[in-house]
Amino acid sequence: MQLSTFTTNPEQLIDRIAEHGLCVINNFLPEDTVTALSNEAQQLKRASAMQEAGIGREHLAIDKNIRGDSIHWLDEGNSSEAQKGYFEQMESLRLNLNQHLYLGLFGLESHLAIYPAGAFYKRHLDCFAKPTPGKPLRKVTCIVYLNHNWKTEDGGQLRVYLNKADEDHRIDIAPIAGRAVIFLSDTFYHEVLPANRERISLTGWLLTRA
Repeated sequence: MQLSTFTTNPEQLIDRIAEHGLCVINNFLPEDTVTALSNEAQQLKRASAMQEAGIGREHLAIDKNIRGDSIHWLDEGNSSEAQKGYFEQMESLRLNLNQHLYLGLFGLESHLAIYPAGAFYKRHLDCFAKPTPGKPLRKVTCIVYLNHNWKTEDGGQLRVYLNKADEDHRIDIAPIAGRAVIFLSDTFYHEVLPANRERISLTGWLLTRA
């Protein structure tokens, strides 16, 4: 499964999601957009505009033993040119998934995330088993990486568990700049492994109604 989930062809993305529920696509965003988004994340960090990421339904509890990143939620109504490029790509993804897989996706929430060296995010699922009545559900997760010149020894892979009952059935995906990992939010447990350098990503969730 590891080899067949990777693609550089956007036309194959839907087929991978339909077959596996998971796709890894390189060059999901143009190089200049990736660079601009990475720079924006760094600027937000310097301006103390990133907040410690929380856990739980309301993301209020801070626990560095579970996750150690800092995040900044994006506002589509007040977005930079680079963010607009990202939102356009995500809208195209939403429309294609709805057209071909009938997922009923209607909205998006996204945040930039910075993991300092040594930080991690323990194994988790992006969609709660018991949804909150009246609140949208996360249906599709899309993680875009913004790390230039990433090397194997830098670590920081996304570990995706392909079988809920078998922790050894998994793949590790390097957070290379421009690469996106797209998967069904309620299906795949995953975790962020510690990195030896700062690690930047942009995560979006396409939403369905409860």
